[in-house]
Amino acid sequence: MAEHAGVSISTVSRVVNAEKYVDPATREKVEASVAALGFLRNESARTLRPGQRTATIALVVEDLTNPFSAELAHGVELVAAAAGYVVLLLSTGRDEQGDRDQTREKEIVSELLSRRVDGVLMVPGVDDADGRYAALAERTPIVFVDRLPRGVRGDVVLLDNAGGSRRLTRWLLDRGHRRIGYVGGDRGSGTGARRFSGFRAALKAAGVPEHRELLRFGQHTSEEARTATEELLALDEPPTALFCDNNRMTVGALLAVHRARADVVLAGFDTVELAEVLVDRVALVTYDPVDVGRQAATLLFERLAGSTVAPRRTTVPVELAEFGN
Repeated sequence: MAEHAGVSISTVSRVVNAEKYVDPATREKVEASVAALGFLRNESARTLRPGQRTATIALVVEDLTNPFSAELAHGVELVAAAAGYVVLLLSTGRDEQGDRDQTREKEIVSELLSRRVDGVLMVPGVDDADGRYAALAERTPIVFVDRLPRGVRGDVVLLDNAGGSRRLTRWLLDRGHRRIGYVGGDRGSGTGARRFSGFRAALKAAGVPEHRELLRFGQHTSEEARTATEELLALDEPPTALFCDNNRMTVGALLAVHRARADVVLAGFDTVELAEVLVDRVALVTYDPVDVGRQAATLLFERLAGSTVAPRRTTVPVELAEFGN
């Protein structure tokens, strides 16, 4: 900053802290450099001695109402508490269209940049088009959870999304299903793309055609998934089975099938409470979100301890749970 403005570090400090007795022309040069370099004053760091930490990390999720987020946070907190750290839990939420709230996420990243935390765990968006994740990674260690944004290198903890989807689809195929509907969320996200690719790979390996009229994407809520499922059930040739690519989709599909009393087998990715009491036959890809949180937090604390190894990718295994007949 000082080099960019052609002044001393102390002069930059006086301008940034709005002190008096700075030549107007000099102040203007420093402020121009601040704008050009995207400098953000670290408010909490002003009260800290050099090298002192806050003993605080942040966890940024998309949806606080999703059970995955709560259990993920619990796993993170277990590791953080053992290390004497506090976890700040933040949520990007969704905008009026039901998509990830980009404005809110920018505000969160800006706040994390300006207020010192020792590290960040983040369930990110699809890509880093505006460089917000890269900017955050330059200031503090960061570990991504569930997906790695396009254009970013970093530590990430992933589920075996493609493998779990292949296994779940084979479960349906082994039971004779050939018209399998797909109720999905964001097909463009890393998670959604891998789950759909696993579904397609299993169909292809079995020589079963993909019925495009049975595919429904872009659902953001259980209610939207219910509506999409009702559309599928109303077709002249409805599916005999449904693949749901996350727990919100499964809940919506379960409600639609239950209300229609349809003879449809359900298969879903993520654990869904009480699924077995709503339909006779259901299979779910399950995993432990608490363990996902533990593993992500462990990677972060290794970075905080000084690890400089190349970016690491940890894949959490999944299981198949069957309910009903």
